[in-house]
Amino acid sequence: MPGISPDARVGRVRLRVADLERSLELYRDVLGFEVSGRAHGLAALSTPADDQGEGEELIVLEERPGIARRPSRPVTTGLYHVALLLPSRVALGAMLQQFARTNYQLRGMSDHGVSESLYLDDPDGNGLEIYADRPRERWPMRDGSIEMSIDPMDVNGVLGEAGADRDWTLPSGTQVGHVHFTVSSLQAAEAFYCGALGLDVTQRTLVGILAMSAGGYHHHVNLNVWAGRNPPSDSDAVAGLIEWELVMGSEHAKDDVEQRLEAGGYAFQRDAEVVRAADPDGNVVVVRAVTARSPRPTAAARP
Repeated sequence: MPGISPDARVGRVRLRVADLERSLELYRDVLGFEVSGRAHGLAALSTPADDQGEGEELIVLEERPGIARRPSRPVTTGLYHVALLLPSRVALGAMLQQFARTNYQLRGMSDHGVSESLYLDDPDGNGLEIYADRPRERWPMRDGSIEMSIDPMDVNGVLGEAGADRDWTLPSGTQVGHVHFTVSSLQAAEAFYCGALGLDVTQRTLVGILAMSAGGYHHHVNLNVWAGRNPPSDSDAVAGLIEWELVMGSEHAKDDVEQRLEAGGYAFQRDAEVVRAADPDGNVVVVRAVTARSPRPTAAARP
């Protein structure tokens, strides 16, 4: 069976937060998302409207009062960060200006060769990366493989791209570029993400990182084992990721994923236009075709 459709990408992500209003102070007031829907402790966050008058829904926040803050270093499996991909280095520089203007604290800044990134936590400790890609022809390669690195970011160069300080508006072309999880076993996770979902491995590192993607992208999914040997599973009583979407280019490509899940012996649910499955550590992925409407969030479901 062929691997994943080369035009597959990450779609919407859904996060647990303790206080919706507190979270919106970051996602709406600092990052610039528009609240495109809100009801019953849920808030849907979208990019501003594009030239066709449409924005894309990228994040759903689900309020769970009383949940604990997510630790800054992994102690369980589950979310490490959600990465928001900006369309240009100019936008990354303007985003950096916005963080300085609003005094929102960053955790770090890095140059990964393929991209430049800002790192922060939301008010509940959910990790966020905000990055801009370099042109694909400039991605560093070694022996035919993408070689991502961790180097200091050229802060002055990024700020210089944005020019004079100006009001921040989230670009309409912003996407969720990738998701990054802590897992208990890279081998078991690779069997799911590559064998069942069909992603291709793009990089393995000596520090316990496995990167995978569709269509030759540097990574749509990143995995680490930094919580140590046999870590406990993620908990619904702690902030984190409820589920994420893998968006396929066609119904046929989505059906191929379903067949690979079945062949691999993985449990899954087919619900209307989507297929929902969980990796060996319980991280839930919702597979849908790009032509299907993103399903409205309801109570969390695990296969």
